[in-house]
Amino acid sequence: MSLPLNDLMEDAAAIVEQPKEGEPFVTISDTARDQIEAVIKQQDKKELFLRLYVQSSTTGISFGMALDTRKADDDHSCVVKDIDVRIDRISFPYLVNATVDFLKSEEKTGFQITSPNTELLAQAGASCGSCSGDAGCC
Repeated sequence: MSLPLNDLMEDAAAIVEQPKEGEPFVTISDTARDQIEAVIKQQDKKELFLRLYVQSSTTGISFGMALDTRKADDDHSCVVKDIDVRIDRISFPYLVNATVDFLKSEEKTGFQITSPNTELLAQAGASCGSCSGDAGCC
């Protein structure tokens, strides 16, 4: 049985290993970095940053990512390979220590987000996150 996302958030911070102060809390592969930088350059907006988030779906929660310009005071932020990354406070326990990669094969082309926080995801009835498309964002 899946628990509502709001119920899980109360205990999530205690379950997830928190990064040390000043250290990046996500990993971005070189391939993903190249794709993200290409889209930022194409958009010609230097203020863009990578936002990672979780969203509710009919199967629980899933991961998403977007290039964004709106910053919130309670966002968690870090810089990874010269990419400014932000995660909102609700999504953070699910995405801390996550990896963003870009896959290109005959079967699939697009970004993939994986998280080691499987116990939280399983409690929420989640599916592993990924996104695709040649726009470079989800």
